[in-house]
Parts: sequence; structure tokens; C-alpha cells
Amino acid sequence: MGRFFGLVILTAFIVYFIGPYFPFWGLMILVALVTFLVGASPLTSFFGSGLPFGLVWLSLSVWISIDSGSELPIKMAELMGHSNDNMLWFAAGLIGFIIGGFSGLTGSLFRKILQKRDNGIYRS
Repeated sequence: MGRFFGLVILTAFIVYFIGPYFPFWGLMILVALVTFLVGASPLTSFFGSGLPFGLVWLSLSVWISIDSGSELPIKMAELMGHSNDNMLWFAAGLIGFIIGGFSGLTGSLFRKILQKRDNGIYRS
């Protein structure tokens, strides 16, 4: 449980503060590296990095859309065939969750690959 909350805090910090300076794939590499270093299980890594990634992207998209007052989200929603532009906020959050979850899972599984395993085979 401690690794989960630590991973949530570190991922949210990375996405919120370092995110404006890196592309999304750079954030994925950083989140995978953090998950590798934390050493959480694959399920914990997926949700512990996916939830804050998605929530930060959701909150930033809502904040930017409300703060700017631009008509671009409305026009983009019309181009996509939706009458409600708020669906773009949730799409950004869902994409962020998927990106963050799979990058955390990648870091966790990469750590499992590099760990030495004792096969229990007797060698003389």
C-alpha cells in the first residue's frame, strides 16, 4: 500500500511539473523509470501510475479549457461528431490513464526481467 501511494505521488509530480517540458513519450519513459526504481508489483504499477497520469491530464484539460474560454474544444467536438465538448476532457483523462498505466506496467515488468531468479535446481 505504501508503494502504491508513493508511486501515485511521484507520478502526479512528474506529470504536473515536468509534463509541460517533455512530450508524452518522454513522460512515459520517466514514469517507467520511476516504477522500475520503486519496484512495485505489475498491478500496483499499472494503477499507481495510470490513475494520477489520467487525473492530472483530466484536470489540466478542464482547467485550460475553462481558463482560456476558447471555442476550439467546441469545434473539435463538432468535427468528431459529438455535440458535447466535455467529452474531450474525459477522452484526455482516459488516454492519460492508458498511457500512464502501460508505462508503469512496462517499468515493473522490465524490473522483473532483470531480477535474478532461483530456479531451485541443485548444482554440484
